Amino acid sequence: MPNIRNCKPFQYLNVLASIPIRHKIVAAVFLLILLPMTLAGFYFHWSISYMLTKNANENLSQLIHQTNDNIENSFQIIDNTSLHFLSNKAVRTWSVEDVSLGDDFYKKFLNKSEIEEDLKYSLMFNNAWNISLLSTAYVFFDADNFISVLKSQPNIEQTNQHNLSVYRTVSKNKVRGKEILPPSAGDPTLYFTRIVSNIDIPTQRLVLIFGTSEADLSAKYAELIGFPGSMAYIIDNRGFVYSSSDKRQLGLQVEPSILQLKDSTTVNDVSLDGQKYIFASQSIGGTGLTFIVGIPKKQILAKLSDSIRNYVWIIVLIASVSTAAGILVSLRFTRFIRDLFHSFNKVKQGDYNTVMPSYKDVELNLLSGTFNKMTGEIKHLIGEVYEKQLLVKVSEIKFLQSQMNPHFLFNTLITIGYKARLSKDETVYKMVTAMTELLQAGIYSGGTDMIPIRQELEFIRFYLYIQKERFDDKFDYAIEVEDESILDLRLPKLSIEPLVENAIVHGLEKKVGKGTLTLRIRREGDTIYFEITDNGLGFESGLMDKDHALSAGKKKTGHHHIGLNNTNKRIKLIYGDAYGIDIESRRNLGSKVTVRIPADRGETSYV
Repeated sequence: MPNIRNCKPFQYLNVLASIPIRHKIVAAVFLLILLPMTLAGFYFHWSISYMLTKNANENLSQLIHQTNDNIENSFQIIDNTSLHFLSNKAVRTWSVEDVSLGDDFYKKFLNKSEIEEDLKYSLMFNNAWNISLLSTAYVFFDADNFISVLKSQPNIEQTNQHNLSVYRTVSKNKVRGKEILPPSAGDPTLYFTRIVSNIDIPTQRLVLIFGTSEADLSAKYAELIGFPGSMAYIIDNRGFVYSSSDKRQLGLQVEPSILQLKDSTTVNDVSLDGQKYIFASQSIGGTGLTFIVGIPKKQILAKLSDSIRNYVWIIVLIASVSTAAGILVSLRFTRFIRDLFHSFNKVKQGDYNTVMPSYKDVELNLLSGTFNKMTGEIKHLIGEVYEKQLLVKVSEIKFLQSQMNPHFLFNTLITIGYKARLSKDETVYKMVTAMTELLQAGIYSGGTDMIPIRQELEFIRFYLYIQKERFDDKFDYAIEVEDESILDLRLPKLSIEPLVENAIVHGLEKKVGKGTLTLRIRREGDTIYFEITDNGLGFESGLMDKDHALSAGKKKTGHHHIGLNNTNKRIKLIYGDAYGIDIESRRNLGSKVTVRIPADRGETSYV
């Protein structure tokens, strides 16, 4: 099982506990000053950021709405221009009569001339043409026959080729109507097309193509992309770019992350390439196109950075001054802790003459006086009471132990002498050897007062062997240990052996018939129990005072139970009144003596 104290949380607690309390107070003062300022700074940053973002969202929504209206109006003007042209007499006649060009060159010339005249007339007073919203106007009869009206163009041939390419693209459509074609990087022109067919002759078709420069269209939302890094798109449902702040994307498809904003009706925060943008979109009515604008969020919050920077400097200045003042004040008021800690250390080292100084504060002065009174009383108790009681306690323990040893030696020597007179065999040798082992174990030497239970059992087995040899088959014995780990615990030397001796001498020795003796060792919580049970003569335990181990009946027989008495006193002197000996006995039925001691691992000194 891992040591809990080696776990990291406990290591941190140990480190924290080792910090002096004065340092903890100083740190607490510092945190109490800095924490509110930090929280105020976070709140200031959040509130300003929220306010700026909210205003930016509102402004962006308003601007994109206004810009979108301008773009929508431009498209509407172009659409109206195309409808106005198609309402001219020459176009109406073409759409209801068979006026196909065929091979009649004169008729072809007349038709083209009339329609060209109507086209120029339509554009002459047209606002879209006057403000340069339209730059080209083409009417195609077929791939080889067309008319055109151009503003100043640097390369007319290239313009014709571009419009012819548009014609070929839209002429494939079998359905009449209008269509808007996107520009490209090579041809930055948006083309507005409309196809008109003869009612009776569907193959007789007229294709009207108006061209407008993408640059003129992007100028309408230039204000929106004034922030560095801003982007704007006019896209169709498939994501093809009709206008953009990045001219390289004209005619290409936008990223899926931008395309998915097409149907959004609110302002959104979007991350692109690790940068956050505020995006808004709005559809351009009647065109199938959508206008999308994105502005870097950091540009909107740029002013906030300056405010935060100034706030940080103010916080640092206030925190420095406040912390310095707090440290000085805390050191001033914690000087008492330093003095108290120093005084406790001196008392810990045994200097009970330590006296704390007086203080101006009434409470601190009261504590100082209480400490001085306490050290004086401790000095008195140690010098005049505790030392005397300790001396008496040690003397009594040594006296009791010295009284036990001769008693045991006396009985043992009688037994050895008895066997020596009766038989001269190997048994005497073994008994003498066992006695020698006991003497070598230090029973009579000064030795260590506290020994392992395992060693105490060795003494008991030596004694039982000797008595077993003495009485032959007069009794049997058994030693039961609940858990082998108990044997490593400690107890006062010769605490149990005298009780085993008492059971044999007073219980089994004079018993008629064979006797039994059982020693059982068990543990309950932090208490160790030694139970010595015999089926000997017994006695009435009600007559016995276990604290003195004397009874009226036993006085008559001359038995004083010295071992029982000494063991009970020793245990109480060493461990306290909560421990000792309990006796259960009935005359002619046997006895049970239970010894209770704490589970002593040798970590605590009881004497």
